[in-house]
Amino acid sequence: MRKLGKISIFEIIADSSLTGAPRHLLTLLSGINSHRFNVTVIAPPGSLIEQLKKRKIPFFQVPMRGRADMAAISAVTKLLKKYDPDIIHTHGQRAGLIGRMASKGMPFKRVHTEHTYTHEFKLANPLLHWTHLRVMRMLDGGTDKVIAVSNAVRKFLIDSKISKPEKIVTIYNGITPLARKITQDEIQAFKDKFNITSDDIVIGTVGSFNTAKDTATLVKAVARMVKKWPKVKLVLVGKGPLKFKLEKLIKSSGLEDRVVFTGSMGNVLPALKTFRIFVLPSLSEAFGITILEAMKAEIPVVATRVGGIPEIITQNHNGLLVEPKDSKKLAGVLMKLLNDRKLQTKLAKNGANTLSKFSADRMIDHTEEIYTSLFK
Repeated sequence: MRKLGKISIFEIIADSSLTGAPRHLLTLLSGINSHRFNVTVIAPPGSLIEQLKKRKIPFFQVPMRGRADMAAISAVTKLLKKYDPDIIHTHGQRAGLIGRMASKGMPFKRVHTEHTYTHEFKLANPLLHWTHLRVMRMLDGGTDKVIAVSNAVRKFLIDSKISKPEKIVTIYNGITPLARKITQDEIQAFKDKFNITSDDIVIGTVGSFNTAKDTATLVKAVARMVKKWPKVKLVLVGKGPLKFKLEKLIKSSGLEDRVVFTGSMGNVLPALKTFRIFVLPSLSEAFGITILEAMKAEIPVVATRVGGIPEIITQNHNGLLVEPKDSKKLAGVLMKLLNDRKLQTKLAKNGANTLSKFSADRMIDHTEEIYTSLFK
């Protein structure tokens, strides 16, 4: 029987960057009802921890170096035994394994959010991919509720027989409204820092440099564009393991003066406000929260037709959809959009109007309902 008072929740995440899943968690915790829920985070050191400190959200730092990190499992087990929460909520594959293995045999309710897997997502090693799916099925047996961040994720979990339909609920990632307008001084400071001039036509993206994001296809598309649009400049916001390969591609394409790497940014809005077009060229995407960021900045969006992205974008209404890994077609769509100011305005306006469907308040309310329903 659950103890009286607030529902105690331990949120467990193995990624402390400020990309998709950590940003989702930070949004959730920044708005959760503190009168009903007492929340603590277990996460490795990193940018997420710094943000939790600023927001005075309780946390424990536990390095999580791999999916089968026995030291991490042991550390999490000790914390769970000591603090005895009502619910553990794991986010992502690594934390999903560590958290659910650490809590094995304990009387907690378990919630897991799947932030990554769709039918398009594949690990490079087929045997490892198959093993992951088997582990996901095994772990689901001890899980009370599964949250999918899109219907594409939900469909994958059902089709792959990882979880049962009645156990899964789709809760879209949410975004907060602008707390204040970004000033022209902030935008100009960003331009000055990265040598962006008023003549530059900026196309950009935000995200990790990894296989799934396929930033290389965007670089190749820009290489096709520069002959007709010599003032195009590509801004890449983020970091990741494929940066060196991207730099080699940029050099071999003769784009050294046309591409800017900004690194990670806690606040991406000053960068977005310099974009003429935002592009998300992903091979797989469970949801695509950066699309919402671009819509919030009132920037027209071009993205690939994969995963949960078509659940956000309606073709020719609030964005343009393209097939993945086709730099020629992507370049064509981008040039057509650059030539059509009326369409740019329409997509940006309708994009901004889309955000009410994906509000942080809605995401938080639905997640709180899941927590509460576990004790009815």
